[in-house]
Amino acid sequence: MLRIKNIKHVISKAAVFFIAVFFTFSGAADAAISASKNYKLHTALADGGGASGASKSYSADNSVGYPFGTSVATGTAYKIYGGLLPTRNSIPDLTITAFNDGQATLDNPVTLKWAFTDRDTDPQRYYQVQLSKDNFQTIDVNSGVIRSSAQQYTTPILPTIEGYVDYKWRVRVSDGYDYSGWKVATNGFKLGSGKIEVPVIWAETAPGGADISSKLWQEVGDPYMHWDYQVTGAQPMGYSYAWGDMPDNQADTIGTSYQTPSDLLADGVRVFNLKAQNSAGNWGDVASFEIWIDRGVPIIGNYSPSKGSVLASDKPTINIAASDDKSGVDPNAIIMKINKSTVNAAYDENAQSIVYVPGVPLSEGDNVVSLEVSDFVGNKTSQLVWSFTVDTKGPAGSVIINNQDAVTNSAYVNLALSASDSTTGVQSMVISNDGVFDNEQWETLKAKKENWMLTPISGTRKVYVKFRDAAGNESEIFNDTIELIIIAPDTVITSGPSLLTKSREALFTFKASVEACVFRWKFDDEDWTDWSSDTSVTRKDLKDGNHYFKVQAAKDVNKNTKIDVDEIDPAPAERTWTVSETGVIKPEPGKKKPFRFWKEE
Repeated sequence: MLRIKNIKHVISKAAVFFIAVFFTFSGAADAAISASKNYKLHTALADGGGASGASKSYSADNSVGYPFGTSVATGTAYKIYGGLLPTRNSIPDLTITAFNDGQATLDNPVTLKWAFTDRDTDPQRYYQVQLSKDNFQTIDVNSGVIRSSAQQYTTPILPTIEGYVDYKWRVRVSDGYDYSGWKVATNGFKLGSGKIEVPVIWAETAPGGADISSKLWQEVGDPYMHWDYQVTGAQPMGYSYAWGDMPDNQADTIGTSYQTPSDLLADGVRVFNLKAQNSAGNWGDVASFEIWIDRGVPIIGNYSPSKGSVLASDKPTINIAASDDKSGVDPNAIIMKINKSTVNAAYDENAQSIVYVPGVPLSEGDNVVSLEVSDFVGNKTSQLVWSFTVDTKGPAGSVIINNQDAVTNSAYVNLALSASDSTTGVQSMVISNDGVFDNEQWETLKAKKENWMLTPISGTRKVYVKFRDAAGNESEIFNDTIELIIIAPDTVITSGPSLLTKSREALFTFKASVEACVFRWKFDDEDWTDWSSDTSVTRKDLKDGNHYFKVQAAKDVNKNTKIDVDEIDPAPAERTWTVSETGVIKPEPGKKKPFRFWKEE
């Protein structure tokens, strides 16, 4: 083979010189190749001509490769191939047709495309593609020289990070004789992983103000929200946010802050939700910031002792319902005073009540309580003031029977009552004949009690009385005495029917142990008759069976024109008998025991 070295030709655009070189290669006639700065000339046994046209300087970009497997000699302004036919060649041109708009893509791998043109109508025979993240200072992907007419190249899987990576790429092609030189996709593309990280959210009282901690009670209801997308790479194209709901897929802002309107949020647990959108239109997961707002004061409910109440205890338990459904009642911020002196009240969180039991007895009379309650945020109630009365001493009093008469013949007497209580006043009284006060009922205080019935037994009789004030304090027992002398007649049945009789008519006669008495009687289950001076009674049309008769004498001893209890024989006279046609005999009842009054000495 003939090697040609150091040949320099300057061939103008108007003339072409042919240099024929003959040699034998593989049984065929080859040609030497001579080229200039503007043209590359192939010479051979015959010249089929070729299209004219200018070429670029031969450099490393357009002088790589060995078309048709021929040997090559190059210089700064020429390239010589051994070939079969003499022809001239134009270097191909390229146009980038895909992934050169600088836009984001989630495609990975990506298919890069270009358009090939050649003024000599030569087809594309080779191409080479390179990708870089730093303007080709380093090469991330190099396809190498690929023998193919395809005008696209699918990359291997490209490395990505969260966010986007800017890739530039370039391509050069060969028509079999020369390479086009690198065609650079200067805008390239942004490659994203498709995953959008959640932003980091902060809250402040105002722009540049104090931080608001998440999930801690505070009193700012219009927080200034701002966030940061703490990821290297392309930033989101927009954000969607919402209070209390999930953000929709419509961007609300391209900024990184939001001022909450003052009238938007109510007290309670509120959640600010935020998500980001990348340039490919994908939305990331939702980031949340939970803020606890408490601008309301605690609620004070019922309290005891109630306002104006009267107590018989000087160490009453003071209980006030207090609650706060947000931050809660602060036990260390309860201010309670009794009669202007601060006391230490406790807070029962389970019962939601403030409790205070005095260690020192409260004063007799009015006691004034004042109370202020705060929650953990510092919201304080207005001052609650009320009073109650302490009365631990019972009333003083007295009772007088019949204007202090020494003797009475009637079991009915009149009582004069008096009582006083300097703190709360006397409200009720209770009267007893035995001083036990077991079945007696309290009644409203009266200055006089008429017709009080003494125990109807002659002797010294006592009346006992207690008084009770508005606080419930009972007085000591007061009493007075009087001598009771009862003069009541004794009743005697003087005649009546036999114990067993066939007669259906019964006649009874009776009398009293003293003169000027009146009587009342009844047969069987009948009611008592009215008082009468009659001393006999007849009953007819009696039925068969057992019957009984009772008669009772009385005398108006005190001359008040009426029969009082103590003027009646307390033991009526009785008789039983049987009416029977068959003569059935009934046993005779036992004799009546005589009634006696006993005088207590």
